[in-house]
Amino acid sequence: MIKSVSFLARRPELSREAFLRHWTEVHAPMCHEVPGLRGYVLCLPVLEHARGDVPALEMAPFDGIAQTWFDDLEARARAAASEAGRRWHADGASIIGGIRTFVTEEQVVLPVQGDGTAHPPFKALTVIRRREDSTPEAFHHHWRVVHADMARGVPELRGFVLSGIVEEQFRADIAPFPMEGPIDGFAESWFDSLDARARMVASPEARRWFADGATFLGRVKTILLAERVMIPPPR
Repeated sequence: MIKSVSFLARRPELSREAFLRHWTEVHAPMCHEVPGLRGYVLCLPVLEHARGDVPALEMAPFDGIAQTWFDDLEARARAAASEAGRRWHADGASIIGGIRTFVTEEQVVLPVQGDGTAHPPFKALTVIRRREDSTPEAFHHHWRVVHADMARGVPELRGFVLSGIVEEQFRADIAPFPMEGPIDGFAESWFDSLDARARMVASPEARRWFADGATFLGRVKTILLAERVMIPPPR
């Protein structure tokens, strides 16, 4: 199973309201016609969260994040080449002015809690770049084994998923927008409310967890998001 994470910036002639209306009401429902699409989630930015102990990763402003799941890269390519997939991509180009898309493989550390059709209402997504003095092997071992295991004891977490980068993909019809790179992965954590996340951050378990992160993270950018689950992803 692969997951694509796409950061979307609207076309300059569109207001944010017009972009979100078309994306959520017109573009998103078209997903049900795309063959082989195993999951589709819209992520709408709520606010950003800065860390004082890890430098910020720089990226241009964006208006949303789209996440899609396919069985493999071949299934994703077949979907893109299908008639429904081509219509879906063409519609996206009518509202998206800049895009960055990363194909990833997930590691589910804590399964996302929900009723099968909806996740907890808030999610934090962190874009991660490893320290310059760390090898990819050392980074991934600490991130996926040591740091991931610490998440199991953190209160208020309703899900925790790591996504390692497989490759970045580009579109001929939509230009990429500026993002500091390279990046090594994404971490996603779910919460029942912003207050619940604030309680989590203040807990002793989370303080130890964040302190461990500062030992191997080079640059990060964390965005708090509201999710809209169009097709529940298989996990």
